[in-house]
Amino acid sequence: MTVAPRVYIGAGISGAPHHRGGMQASQVIVAVNNDPDCPLFEISDLAVVGDLHEVLPQAAERIREHRAQG
Repeated sequence: MTVAPRVYIGAGISGAPHHRGGMQASQVIVAVNNDPDCPLFEISDLAVVGDLHEVLPQAAERIREHRAQG
């Protein structure tokens, strides 16, 4: 099965081949991982090296702020 969302956010996953095959058709791929050599970074449009428990709450807050301004 292939999933092709507009935005795919892979947080804390390595990007193993069986996983990559299912989501690489996404329009935008965002990856968050504390390993700078994470295979998912190779195909991501935006790669963030960091702990997902710190990065995702910060990203969610920024999105809420942006929506409130719009």
